[in-house]
Amino acid sequence: MGRKSKLRRRKREEDFLGASSDLMALGLDDEDKPMSAKQSSKLKKKQRKQMRKQAKHEKDKSRYPQHKREKRSSESTKHSKWHCIKVHGGDMVEKHFLYTSIGNFVDVEFQPLGFHKIDKMSCFYLENNEPAATAIGGLNKRLQGSDGSLLKIAVTSCQTPDLVLNSDQMEVLKCVLARRFNGSSCLLDLTDLHHDSGLVEKDMLVSLASPMIFKQVLRIIRENVPHIKALNLSKNNLRVGSLKMFQSLQTGTSQLNALNLGHNYIGDIQVLKCIKMFPITELSLEFNPLVDHYKQNPVKYVSLAKKELPGLKLLDCVDVDAYLLENGKPKLIQEPKLHLSEGGTTSSSSSVSEEMVRTYLEQYYSLIDTPERSNLVAAYTPDAALEIKSTIASIGANVFVGQDKIREALALLPATQHQHSSFSLDVKLLNTCAAQAIVKGQCQIAGVGSVINFSHSMNIVPYNAGLCCSQAVLEMR
Repeated sequence: MGRKSKLRRRKREEDFLGASSDLMALGLDDEDKPMSAKQSSKLKKKQRKQMRKQAKHEKDKSRYPQHKREKRSSESTKHSKWHCIKVHGGDMVEKHFLYTSIGNFVDVEFQPLGFHKIDKMSCFYLENNEPAATAIGGLNKRLQGSDGSLLKIAVTSCQTPDLVLNSDQMEVLKCVLARRFNGSSCLLDLTDLHHDSGLVEKDMLVSLASPMIFKQVLRIIRENVPHIKALNLSKNNLRVGSLKMFQSLQTGTSQLNALNLGHNYIGDIQVLKCIKMFPITELSLEFNPLVDHYKQNPVKYVSLAKKELPGLKLLDCVDVDAYLLENGKPKLIQEPKLHLSEGGTTSSSSSVSEEMVRTYLEQYYSLIDTPERSNLVAAYTPDAALEIKSTIASIGANVFVGQDKIREALALLPATQHQHSSFSLDVKLLNTCAAQAIVKGQCQIAGVGSVINFSHSMNIVPYNAGLCCSQAVLEMR
């Protein structure tokens, strides 16, 4: 036997042994082994495909370090999960009958969204409710329709529903946006838009995570509110891809200076390029994967934002200029040094001006929404009185006298997020040594679904080298 023949024979034996080992790994019996040339060829093709896949994986690992792979996949791993429920029956299944029938058999609470009909099929969606989707899928051919036939129920995972709105639905949406618009502050609040009761009642699923829906909403804003100054897009499952069309709002005289993108799925700093054509001075990106990327280097995060948005003053409720000036330490109201006169009263020889009061309030509200809120006790005189009037269940009405009690009150308040663009300010100089400031506006409170209104009245007096509050009344409703 020649040398070439021996090599060919050895190669066939190695291929056969390799195929046999792969068959054993697949758990096939001896009688099921692919002994034919066709079956052996199939197995070899599968092996080559797996090897190419493994080689590509290794190549990606070498090209992208671990932190970069995590960054690339962050938006795909963190997203809202949807399920589409399709119901077939002998006759068209009506919404009320269907929801009632399912509710009688399913113990898990669920909120159906976007009910619609296609031929003889009824459809609706569930968001982030895997248990309910599984339970409803288990009712396949177990529920009876109005004509007595068994209902076929199919449950499938899906991407964000992309239900384009017709002309009638667009009119409904315009009414909803008009209700959410504050004319005095030019603020449009689109927080969690697809759960708005006015849309849900009409079976309209207006998810801004859908590019088509987002495009339609932006067109309404551009045509009806060209002078918009503040826009709240929090809790809408937005990602950078959707925000690329945000520039369609831009006009030669755009006034949009406050933008809230918090509580979304934004995972790339490139989002700043999508909004840099606007005169943004206040931006919130809190509770997005993007912020997590810069937990170890917050200065870089703030610096990049300032570079793309030169006019930016507040980023996630932090004073940008003060933060960068102090190399990563937010500018706080300093603890006052007490200087008492012989009679035991606070020295107050300084005068008060409106400019000083405004500076004091800017510092106060740059700190109140941060974890360092307790430092605000330094903004009150030692014998100050703080009265809280509230209709919010989680905030009790009470009067707190002295810095120790005020410190406790600040600690008990739930986390807040004030919407600075909604503020109105009235400053009255009572005399050369006292002023009264009244701040009114809107804010979000942790655990409260809707935006609340507040009014904060403060008597401000000179204290040491600066100003302090001697008496305050905070109303929340």
